[in-house]
This record gives sequence, structure tokens and C-alpha cells, in this order.
Amino acid sequence: MTVLILSFSDIGPDDLARVGGKGQNLGALTRAGFPVPPGFCVTTAAYHHFVAGCPTFSLWLDRLDALGPDDVAGARELGAAVRDALLAVPLPPALLADLEAAHRDLGREHAYAVRSSATAEDLPGASFAGQQDTYLNIRGGDELQAAVRRCFASLFTDRAILYRARNGFGHRQVALAVVVQRMVLPDASGILFTADPVTGHRGTLTIDAGYGLGEALVSGLVTADLYRVDRRSGALKELRVGDKQVAIRPVPGGGTVTEDVPEDRRRARVLDDAAVAALTDLGVRVEAHYGGVPQDLEWCLAGDRLWLVQARPITSLYPLPAPGPDDDGVHLYLSFGHAQNMMDPITPMARDLWRAVFPIGKTRLDEIPRGATTMVDAGSRIFLDITPMLRLAPTRRLAFRILRAVYPDVAERLATLVDRPEIQASARPRPAALRLFARLMWRVPFDIAWMLLGARLDAQPAWADRLIAGWVAGFRAAVESQPPGVARLRAARHQLTGVFRVMPKIAPRLVSGMLSLGRLRRRFADTPHAADVEALQRGLVGNVTTEMDLRVGDLADLVRPYPELRAALEHVRPGELHTLRTFAGGPAFLDAFAAFLDRFGMRGQAEIDISRPRWADDPGLLLTSIRGMAAHGDRPGLHREHFARLQAEGEAAAGRLIAAAPAPVRWIVRRQVQCVRHCLGVREHPKYLFVQCFAVVRRTVLEAADALVRAGRLAAVDGVWFLTYDELLDLAADPGAFDPRPRVAERRADHEHARHLNAPLLVTSEGEVPARPVPKDLPEGALAGLGASAGVVEGIAHVVLDPAAQVLRAGEILVAPYTDPGWTPLFVHAAGLVCDVGGMMTHGSVIAREYGIPAVVGVGDGTKRLKSGQRLRVDGSRGIVEILAEEAAS
Repeated sequence: MTVLILSFSDIGPDDLARVGGKGQNLGALTRAGFPVPPGFCVTTAAYHHFVAGCPTFSLWLDRLDALGPDDVAGARELGAAVRDALLAVPLPPALLADLEAAHRDLGREHAYAVRSSATAEDLPGASFAGQQDTYLNIRGGDELQAAVRRCFASLFTDRAILYRARNGFGHRQVALAVVVQRMVLPDASGILFTADPVTGHRGTLTIDAGYGLGEALVSGLVTADLYRVDRRSGALKELRVGDKQVAIRPVPGGGTVTEDVPEDRRRARVLDDAAVAALTDLGVRVEAHYGGVPQDLEWCLAGDRLWLVQARPITSLYPLPAPGPDDDGVHLYLSFGHAQNMMDPITPMARDLWRAVFPIGKTRLDEIPRGATTMVDAGSRIFLDITPMLRLAPTRRLAFRILRAVYPDVAERLATLVDRPEIQASARPRPAALRLFARLMWRVPFDIAWMLLGARLDAQPAWADRLIAGWVAGFRAAVESQPPGVARLRAARHQLTGVFRVMPKIAPRLVSGMLSLGRLRRRFADTPHAADVEALQRGLVGNVTTEMDLRVGDLADLVRPYPELRAALEHVRPGELHTLRTFAGGPAFLDAFAAFLDRFGMRGQAEIDISRPRWADDPGLLLTSIRGMAAHGDRPGLHREHFARLQAEGEAAAGRLIAAAPAPVRWIVRRQVQCVRHCLGVREHPKYLFVQCFAVVRRTVLEAADALVRAGRLAAVDGVWFLTYDELLDLAADPGAFDPRPRVAERRADHEHARHLNAPLLVTSEGEVPARPVPKDLPEGALAGLGASAGVVEGIAHVVLDPAAQVLRAGEILVAPYTDPGWTPLFVHAAGLVCDVGGMMTHGSVIAREYGIPAVVGVGDGTKRLKSGQRLRVDGSRGIVEILAEEAAS
């Protein structure tokens, strides 16, 4: 039997498909005994019965499915047409009869709120809040019927259509129920968040309150009172009384009216302490009922009686780091992805392997952390618990010194948190972990001193090359000497745990360069040679990523003279590259391309995630960059000449600094200058080592995955990245150990959802994301970030989200979410750089300084606020990006 009406008390936990998110929540709250005004739901069965009366409905859905997610005009036009068609359809007789009976049972004399409740709303992953319509103070049977029909039609407002399209919900997937709820005539109403929706702090409850109905608040007609409450103590942390100029109140005959609030009440508190305490208690109990998931509540206060009219999960909060701390303190976590200039989610396999690499929190290097609390997950990303190093005074001073030099934004945010008692109360470092760190790093201070005082500096880049090559050869031999399967998988992970041993060898070179740069900046500050200190970083010696970039330019030079070869590159598939040999210039290009892949084929975009394709797997990004450079470049060798000029500028600056130094300290300045020139360039060598070792592990994992596909345990090879390494070992030993496919499907869905999350740079174990300080001299409308490469440039913005799909033209300003070596070919034509994330020593910053282009990184949301075609001024000295012209260039 088809159920067209369900009372709140009859709605069960499995009724989402029948009553939508809002209806299911009201049913759950009613059954749990919360103070919910009574009501009923017109079910989705009634909706389907209703739309079946529209003969053109299926055709309208076909047209909606073909609509693009950014086609605002199309959504507006189609939405209006669909609504008009539905509003011409009468409610079915069976629904009219059941609606009349439910209305009679609940009381015709009352006023009602009639709200839409879609089957894809108020869900943990998407709230759909405000996408459909609500009607207040509905009185009488005719008005109720009309409101229900208008709610059905509101499933196709233009905002609802676009929201579904942008969030991947098909228009045929979603149906609508209608909530009919006895209306409270409130003195006050508002919204309660059981976590702070701005900072994410789970220990702070926030309340917005205004007079009358809540529509004045949600419509933005008034500035509501804001109450922030400490959930632990119940104390009021902040009270901000708003200017409540109007209130919306129901009219006895139906509908609402907007009234002016008397002057003496506009600036008065809406809620007294008792009401705040009652709301806090209600919010905490509702959240507990939903298993600790933070909730967004709508409430009303009529006299002394508090009513709950809606609850939904807060979908905008970033997930908490997990597992959480194992003590009573509050911990601080730094995003590993931001430190590596990569904000995308990382697959479970990759997260597992990075825990094997890093010695953080381990007591011995080959330990495989399980349930570790030092490298934790949040939103399918890795976060590092940096709290222990902030507890001890020496490590705290060292951490802040490094962060201020490399990532000042992190240092500024940390400074606002680190002295809080709840953070200082957190656990101290484990002695065994400290001993491991000491054993690994004890020689570093001595080696730094040797670099600064006695080592042959011009030999350091070649030494680093030999070190990395030897390490990779040993790694590969140790892994590939084992038979495929469990033995090779175990060997690969075991070898990976030892790779960090290279850091104490490379670190003294890099640190000595950084220390020297800092000393030179202080020595020549406020002198005419301050700019020469920054110019020292141009054309650094020994940067493996710069070498890679120059060789991409060489490949473009091989293509440029041959129009037919350039045209063929537009269409050739990676597996068909051999066909280019038939074109003039093709053989030389393919031989050089093969040599390039032999040296750099293990690199790629977002390469810290082992699951991401490497250039050797998919050279599409390379081919795109080569085509773009060949099409827009001027003449062969220009990139080499440009880099030679940068090197000459760097050497000339070095000479001026040495000459400007007083005679007694000239030898020190000469030493510091050479440390910068010959040691800073090796910063890319550790990552180059990691990605080469990961390439060996990647082949080993894919071998095992291929065997599991043949055994029918995985649907596709790429499913292996959604297993943990231990799970893969179990399956390699016994393919029947368990069925991995449900886990893979669930984790893949979580991974895709995590792509839409805005990962924070820094977060506490309570979910608080500290706000970044805003410069006092920030021009209106400008973006603030970290000035990572000095200078000022004006140019046309080019927002690039996928370097494999876009080419930069000469003189454009690259606006990117992040950059890593996979993005480097785009720098050849860039006049400036703006990055959402980054620090002084992250990839984009270093490349920008070497190329002598101004750069501002760490702006947070530049790829959202800036648009391609805008004219920008990038001030890399002050860390400011200004929009000079809004009109998009044609």
C-alpha cells in the first residue's frame, strides 16, 4: 500500500527515501523526545504521484540532465518552465483526501509552516539548505494544498538545479517530500551551531538570535545577537548584541508582516543567561543523539518554552584529525600536504607509506606505526602532530625560528594558540622517540659548521647527485632481488623506512644555505645591497627541478622548427608516440624524449601520492607543455639564455655583496654568499630521492594489484591504492583472506568527497582553524599572502587548476592552487606567480626566485577569488595581489 502521509512519530530511521532529510530528522527528534512542534510529512510517493500527472515531465528532466553546472541562464530558463508546468497540475484525489484527514487530526484551527524536504538534503555530505521553498503561517485547507504544490515545484528552482549539478546529484535521483508542522508563534528565534561554523572549534557552541520568526535572520534583514559558549564550562565566551531593526511576525489571517523593532529593544539582548544555558543544553543533547556529529539547529522561544524546529548536520566543518590525542590536552596539527605544496586528498596506500618513511613518533626507524597519533588522517589527508616540539623550550624556539624563515604564515597562526593552557597541558615527547631523532641528527650541527667554515662548496651539487644516484641504485637492487609477491612487497616497505637516513646528509647543505641567506639579509638590511641578497637566489647551482625544466625547453626546441610535427603532437596518444618518427624532426625528438623520461619519468603532478600517474605512465602533461612552448616561444635556446642571464645576475650580485663587505668580515661574507649559491639548490634532492624510491615501490604494488585483478579480487588495478599496505600484504599472501572490493568502493567514495573539502594549513584536535593575520596596509579588495619572490609585476591572470589541460602564454601571471615539479614547465612563460598555498622554501617559491619572477604564495583562496583575464599587480616584496581591472581580456 502506497503511503502518502506520515506523522512525525511514525517516521522511522529507514524512511529517508520517503520523507527526505528534513522529514527524517524531525521524525528522529520527535521519537527521541525533543521539544518538536507536531506535524506530518507528505511523502515522496505523493510527489511521484503528482509529477506523473505532468505529461512533459520526463522531457524536462532530459533537458535538465544536459545542463552544465555553471549554466546559470539555462538553469533559470529551464527551472521556470518546469515550475510552470508542475503548477498547472492538480494534486491527485487520493493525496487530497489524505492531506485533509491529516490536517483535521492535527487541528485545522492552527497555523502551519510548510517546508520542502528533498531526499538529498540535510545529509552529512551536502546540506542543500535553502534550495527549496518554505511557506509560513499557512491557514486553511486551500492554502495548505497550494503550499504543498508550490513546494513540489520548488525542487526546480534555479538555485536547486545548479546545486545538484555542481554536487553530482542527478535530477532524477532526487525527490521531494513536504513537511507540515504546527507553527510556533515565537517571541524570539534563531540558529544554534553545536560547533563554531567559522573557526571549526568543536568546543565552542554559537547561537544567533533575533525577535519574532527566524526569517528575518536567515534572510539577512537584521544583524542578530551572537552568543559564543564554551561547551566545557558553559561560560559565555563572547556576546555581540546586534542591531535588530525589524522582526517578522505572523498575521492572524495568514502570512507574515515585517515590523519595526522599538528603539529601546533594538540593542537589547534577545536571550538572557537562562535561555542561553537552556539552548546550550539542548544543542549538546541533540549532538549526542546524532553520535557526536556537530549540528545546525533552528529553534524558537515562545514565552518560557523552547522549541526545536529543525536539526541538520553542519557540512562545512573540516573533519577532526583521527585518531585523536591519547591525553586530555589539545593538540596542534600541521598539514603535510601544504608543506609539500599539494592540497589534494591522498589515497590510503600513500598515507600508509608516508608513515613508513617518516621517523616522527617512532622509537626505531624500521617501525611500522599502527594507530599512531603523530601522523594522523583528516579529510583523506595527512596531518603532523607538532605539539610535542612546542612543549619543550629548545625545540619550540627552533621550530619558530625555522617556521618564521620558511613558513611565516604558520608561525603567525601558531603564535595565537601555543600558549593556551589546554595546549601546554598536552603530552610531552616520548623519550624513545627523542633518542631516535637524536641518533639520526646528532651530526647535523657539526656538518653545518663544516659547510659554513671549511667544505668545498662548489662540489656540493655534484656530491648530492652522486649520493642520490647511489641510494636509488641500492634501493632498487634490494627490492628487485626479492621474488614478486609478499617478499618483494615486504622488502619495498622495509627499504622505504630507511630512506629518511639521507636527510641528515642533505640537511646540513640546505640549512647552511638558509642560515647564510638569513645572515646576509640581516647584515645588508636597510642598505643599497638588500636587493642583491635576494638576487643571489637567481639561477642557483644544482637544482634538479631547474635542470628538468630546462630539458623540457630543449624538447620544445626540437619540435619548434617542424610545423607538421607540432600539429601531430596535438592529437597523438601517449601509446602512439612511435608514429612521430615518420615526421621531419620526429626521430630526434623521440630519442630526446626517451632520454628525458629515463631521467625524470618517475616525476609527475601531485607526486607525493604514490597512486598518481607518473610522466612515464602518462606523458600527457609533458606533451601539452612542449606543444605550448613550441607554439608560443620565440626561438630555440631562449630558455637557456634566460637561465644563463639569471645565473650571471646571481653571480654579479654575489660579487657586489663581497665587495661591499668590510675587509675584516669579507671572508665570512664570501663564504655565506657561496653557501647560498651552491647549497640552496640541493633542496629538491631529497624529494627527488623519495619519488625515485616511490617509483620502485609503485611498480611492486602494481605487480601485486595485477595479480589480484587476475584472481578476481579487485575490479581494476587502481583499486589497490584504496587499501592499506598491510591489507595488500594479507591479500598477496592469501587472495581469499577477505573481499577487498567493498572497502575499495567505500574509500574511493570518501576520497572523491574529500576533493571538495578545503583542507586547513593548521588545525587543532578540537577542529579550530586559526585565522591568518591580515596586513594593516592591505589595499581594499586585495589578497594577502607571503611574499616569496621579490619584485612587482603587472599582467593578465591565468587561473590553472590542471596543468595537464592548460598552457600559459608568455607574460601571463600563473594563479594556481599549488605547484610541484609537475607544474614546472608552466613557469617558462610566467611573469608572476600567485599560489593558494606555499612557504618560502616550497616548490613554486624557489622556482620563482630562481627565475626572477615576483611571487605571492599562501593567499588561501586565490583560485576562487581571481579569474583568468583579470589584470593583476603581484607585489612579491609585500605579499600583496591587487586586481587592477575586472574586465576579462579577450
